[in-house]
Amino acid sequence: MTRPHLAAGLAAAAAAAFMGAGLPFLDSSGGYAGLSPRFLPSLVTAALAVCALLLLRRGSVPEHCDDAATAVAPHEGLPRLGWVAGGLLLHMALIGSIGFVLAGALLMACVARGYGSRRPLRDVAAGLAVTIPIWLLFTQALGLSLPLLPLLKH
Repeated sequence: MTRPHLAAGLAAAAAAAFMGAGLPFLDSSGGYAGLSPRFLPSLVTAALAVCALLLLRRGSVPEHCDDAATAVAPHEGLPRLGWVAGGLLLHMALIGSIGFVLAGALLMACVARGYGSRRPLRDVAAGLAVTIPIWLLFTQALGLSLPLLPLLKH
C-alpha cells in the first residue's frame, strides 16, 4: 500500500467518522424546503466515506501501475497547490468587494492554472460561464441575496 494514499484515505475516513458521530446531535425536523438540517452534513459524510474507500483502494494498487502520463513530479506539486490554495484565499478575500461572479471566475482561473492550464482568458471565461448561472439560480430561483457587484452599491 502506498503511504500517501493510505494517509489520505485514513484522514478522510477519520473526517467521515468525526462528522458521522455528530449527525445524531443535529435537529432532524424539516428545514428550508422540507430538507432536514442533517441533509447536507449527511451528504458530506457519505462523500468523505466514499473518498476514503477509493483512496484506500487506490493505495493497494502497486506503485508501478500508476499512469506516468498524469503523474505530477514532486517539484511541480507545491507550486500547483499554491495556485489552488491562493485562488481560494483570493476568492475569500475578494468576494465581498468584487462579488460572487467575478471572484468565482478568478478562482476558476487559479484552479485551472494549478492543474496546468496556460490559457487564463479561456479559464476566466469558463469561470464566468459557470458562476453566472449559479448566481442567477441563487438570486432569481431561490430568492437569496447575492450581490453581483457589491462595490457598485456604495
